[in-house]
Amino acid sequence: MKTKFSLLQRYLLISLMALFLTSIWSYSAFQNIERENRRIVEEAIPIANAASELLRLLLDQELSVRGYTYNQDALSLEQYEATKRSLTETIHVIRELDHRHPIMQELIRDEALPLIRQMETFHESQIELIKAGDVLTANARRYSGTDYINQFRDVDAAIREDIDNIIQQASLRSDNASSSAKWVIVIVVGIALLLLMTFMHTFRLERSKQALIHRSLHDALTGIWNRRAFDERFERMWDEATETGDALALLLLDIDAFKIYNDTYGHLAGDACLERVAHAIDKAVGTDGMTARYGGEEFAVLLKPRHARQPKEIAERIRQAVLKLNIPHEGYHPLRKVSVSIGVAEHLPVADGVKTDLVEAADQALYQAKRSGRNRVSIGKAV
Repeated sequence: MKTKFSLLQRYLLISLMALFLTSIWSYSAFQNIERENRRIVEEAIPIANAASELLRLLLDQELSVRGYTYNQDALSLEQYEATKRSLTETIHVIRELDHRHPIMQELIRDEALPLIRQMETFHESQIELIKAGDVLTANARRYSGTDYINQFRDVDAAIREDIDNIIQQASLRSDNASSSAKWVIVIVVGIALLLLMTFMHTFRLERSKQALIHRSLHDALTGIWNRRAFDERFERMWDEATETGDALALLLLDIDAFKIYNDTYGHLAGDACLERVAHAIDKAVGTDGMTARYGGEEFAVLLKPRHARQPKEIAERIRQAVLKLNIPHEGYHPLRKVSVSIGVAEHLPVADGVKTDLVEAADQALYQAKRSGRNRVSIGKAV
């Protein structure tokens, strides 16, 4: 047998699947953002900083050697050695990082490092000349290192372009990761809307269900309980009263001379009369029992156990409430206004009792009230 899903079930299934997939996607997206941000901090920025230091270190090295050539002082030599160590460390950092960012690898290997080695060779030769006492020769070539610096300026410009590429690529990857995260937010909002639609649909279904239940248990004209609701409640209360020994009372009511009323005023007026009488009865009964339209112009009142010992008082209250409506009824003599006749019967629980006996007793009492002149309450025999 093929399973069919309702619209609500489809909404919920789609929402759950979307939520599951979005959870995976959101985790991946934010992991990418974290990873790319970490790469910018740990790789792109350090390699950019290191590569941009090469020209400055070479200039420092050149000035240190030039000062040592001119003064032959130990301080300049120490500065040269310190700058040389820094330059070696910087090249090591660039090489290590550029394995993961192979943008400037070829430029460093083929252009920067050969020039740096040539400069180191020149500087070492200058220092050797000074240490050998050939100061004149060393001073004669003191500015020759400037040629290497000028050549390295072109390499430095190319390095800076590569640095820009590294930063741009890192930023682009970060932007792509952020864009994915934004889409995650959009999807989450979409799921929220879908769940809202599901809730609204559920709410509409519940309202429709309640409306259907209400219509199935209430009279369409008067709005009070209908015969079906009365039968269900009567069945339940009869069984409970039989088990607990509680008294049960039933009132059957009929609008007096209602056929004449319809013939005189028309069926629309008859419907309006039924509606007003029903509301008057329901209000008079209140929480003491259940009021239902039994059929046509006939109504039934089923009293709750704690009120079943005073059915005559409640019936009289109903009769007076209908009279107080003062609905004209010229064809009904001598009262000339709408009234009701009421039959009352009580149930004294017994094991073999039948609920139709109570209805029959109330109906007989109603017949007695009609036969006795209408607009009155008649008490039937106890069942």
